[in-house]
Amino acid sequence: MRSLKGTLFRGVILGTVLVLLTAGSVLYLSVNTQLVRQMDDSLTDKARMLALSVEEKHYGLEVDLDEMRTEEMEGSESPEYIYIGSLDGSVIHHSDILEGIPAPGFQAPLAEPLHDWHIIKGAGRMRSVLVTFQPEVDDEKEDLESAAADSRIIVDKTAEPGDRIVIQLFKDVSQHQRFMEIFLFMLLGAGLGSIGVLTLTIWLTIKRGAEPINELAASIDSISDDDLAIRLDEVVVLEELAPIIHKFNLFLDRLEKSFNREKGFTSDAAHELRTPLAGLKSTIEVALARKREGDDYRETLEGALSIVNQLENLVKSLLALARLESGQESASMSEVRIEKCIRDVWGSYSGVATERGIETSFNFSNGSVVMIDSALFAQVLDELFRNALYYVDQGGLVTVNLLQKEGNTHLQVGNTGSKISAEEAERVFDRFWRGSHSRYDTGLRFGLGLPIVRKIVDTMGMRMDVKSEMDGEFVVILTIGEGK
Repeated sequence: MRSLKGTLFRGVILGTVLVLLTAGSVLYLSVNTQLVRQMDDSLTDKARMLALSVEEKHYGLEVDLDEMRTEEMEGSESPEYIYIGSLDGSVIHHSDILEGIPAPGFQAPLAEPLHDWHIIKGAGRMRSVLVTFQPEVDDEKEDLESAAADSRIIVDKTAEPGDRIVIQLFKDVSQHQRFMEIFLFMLLGAGLGSIGVLTLTIWLTIKRGAEPINELAASIDSISDDDLAIRLDEVVVLEELAPIIHKFNLFLDRLEKSFNREKGFTSDAAHELRTPLAGLKSTIEVALARKREGDDYRETLEGALSIVNQLENLVKSLLALARLESGQESASMSEVRIEKCIRDVWGSYSGVATERGIETSFNFSNGSVVMIDSALFAQVLDELFRNALYYVDQGGLVTVNLLQKEGNTHLQVGNTGSKISAEEAERVFDRFWRGSHSRYDTGLRFGLGLPIVRKIVDTMGMRMDVKSEMDGEFVVILTIGEGK
C-alpha cells in the first residue's frame, strides 16, 4: 500500500538532492572556471613581462635568462616552465622538462594569447599560455664574444631583424587541483550534512503535517450508522482538507436522508401491510368461529381474496419502487408519437369513465414526436389515468392536454374534485402519503403510485410538477424534450 507520507518524503528528498547536486555542480564549475581565468590572466601578464627579456641586437637575438629568473620559476611550489622559439617552429630555448614537446609553429602572429591544457611526462597536468611578440631593438654596440661567454645569455644569430618570437609559458596546476579536490570534498560534506538535516526536518514536518489526516480518519471512524447526524468541522482543519471534509459532509447528508428514507419506507410498508393482514386474519377467524353454510364460506373467501389482491398490488408497487430507487430500471430512449401512445393507454380506461359518468376532455397539438422509453412512458400514463379516475369526483371531469411551449412538449393530466390544497401538493410524491381526506374506494390505493411515476420520469430525464386547488382541479404536468 502506498503511503502519502512516504511519497511526499521521497519526492521532497529527491528534489532536495537534485537541487543540491545542481547547485554544488554549478558552484564547483564556477569556482574552477574563475580560478582558471585568474591563472590565465596571471600567465598572460607574466609571459608579456618575460618577453621584455628578449632583445634584438646587431648580432642577432639575445635572451637573458637571468632577467627571466627561470630558476626561481621552476623551483617554486607551482613550477613554471618556458619555451621560446620562432614562428616557423625553430627552438631558441626551453626548460629541460619540456624536452621532446613539439614546438608550436604558426604562419602568422597570434592576435590574442592562446591558452591550453597539457599533460607533460614527468610533470603532470599543466596550463599554458602562448603569445607572439616583436622583440625590443637594442642599438648599443656590445661584444658578441662577451655575451656568448655568459651561460645565462642565449644568442640566436639566425634571427633576422623584425622576426616575431613565440613565448609559451607552462604552469604546474597540481596546487590548483589539490585546492579543487579539497573544495569538492567540502561541497560533498556540506551537501551530505544538509541532506541529513533536511531529511530529519522534512520527515518531522511531514509527520506533523499528516496528523490532521490521522485526526480526520479518527473522526470518520467515530461516526456510526446509529448516529449519522454527526458532521465534521470544516473550519479547524488544513486548507487542503477542507474540500474533502465538505464533500464528505455532503455525502453524510445524502446518506442520512437515504437511511431515514429507508427507515420510513420500512415503517410505512410494515404499517400498510399490517392493515390488510389484520383484515385477512379477522376474516378467517370469524369464518372459523362457528360452522357456516357454503354461501357464507364463499363470501368469506371472496373477502379474503380481495384482501390478498390488495397485498399483491402493494408488494408489486414496493418492488417497482425498490428497482427504480436502486437504479435497476434503465430507459431505452427512442422517437415515439406521443398522441398515439396516450390514446392506446386511455383505451383501457374509457369504459370506466363512461360507466361512472365522468366527462373527459382531450386537447392534442399536431403530431408531437418525443424521445422517450415507450414501455416506461406507458406505465406513467397508466398510473396518471388510474389516479385521475380514482380521485375525480362523481360526475366530474378528467382532462388530458398536450401542448407545445418553448421547444418542449407539456402533457397535463387533471381531474376535478381535488381534496389536496396547494400547500400539500408536493407531498403527493412522498411514499404512502394519501392526504388527510378519505375518498372514493379507500383501501385500494397505497400512496405509491405518484412516487413510482416520478422515479420513472426521472429515469427518462423528464420533469414532473403538480398543481392543486382544494375542491378544484388536481393537475400533473410532464415536461418532455422534443425528439430529434
